[in-house]
Amino acid sequence: MVVIQHVLELAQRSNTIRAASGTWPELEVRMFGVQGVELRVDDLHDAWLLWPGGVGGVPTPPPKTVVVLDGSWSQARKMMQRVPELRKLRQWSLVAPEGRVSLRAAPSGGMSSLEAIGAAMRALHGDAARPIEQAHEALVEKQLRERGYVGPMK
Repeated sequence: MVVIQHVLELAQRSNTIRAASGTWPELEVRMFGVQGVELRVDDLHDAWLLWPGGVGGVPTPPPKTVVVLDGSWSQARKMMQRVPELRKLRQWSLVAPEGRVSLRAAPSGGMSSLEAIGAAMRALHGDAARPIEQAHEALVEKQLRERGYVGPMK
């Protein structure tokens, strides 16, 4: 899995990729927006991009590489606009879980990066995705506690 993280996401307390570090060894993070550093995308021509409105269900055959854009929805749209290679990727859409608690507003069917990574890994690898899902749950609980909510939010 390749995560393309917007450079401004690094400073966020709710940095989902930082929360995921160590949960999935094959998670590769590439930075978008670092001045003077070109984003490497030339090796992604066979990848699938997680994006609302794409193909539902698990594609057949399952993708070998999945790309996730990490940042606000506005930042993700800008990455799509500014990196033409991303627009050429086949798009895979996942169904957002019912009754979930999120930190940010998302468009219909949208999820946070960490939720999307967990859902994609669950679809492709079953229970091996549990550590990523647990990282998301822990991040949401921590952020909600810091914002003044008390107790677990399940």
